[in-house]
Amino acid sequence: MIKITPLDLIGEDERGSNYGWSTNRSGGFMFCTRKAGSSSGQHYHEGKSDYKNPEILFLFTGEVQLDWCALDGKKIETVYAKAPARIEVPVNVWHQVIAVTDCCFIELNSIEDVRRDSIRIWRDEFEKMINK
Repeated sequence: MIKITPLDLIGEDERGSNYGWSTNRSGGFMFCTRKAGSSSGQHYHEGKSDYKNPEILFLFTGEVQLDWCALDGKKIETVYAKAPARIEVPVNVWHQVIAVTDCCFIELNSIEDVRRDSIRIWRDEFEKMINK
């Protein structure tokens, strides 16, 4: 359910690389850094905020592990994303991001969107809920 798309390499030379992407979103975004081993998320979104339906992240450096499960699912799945990549998380999907390495990404939403449309369920509580 989580969609990971590598960014398009549009140019590369001795200076480095250029990648392209497009978005129809505007307004406030968040630039985030995470240290290796740290965890974020452990929540899901209901779609109350347009910018959390779906949640879109652009991973610029590093690697992350994404653990996820649809709310009506029975098992937490794991996928990995390496930068540069676009990550899309649909509504009603519990998810947790674990930094495999130090990393940085942007979220195409504001902190207000997070506050308005994030339902926190800690992983151990979620595992009990889906294992009933």
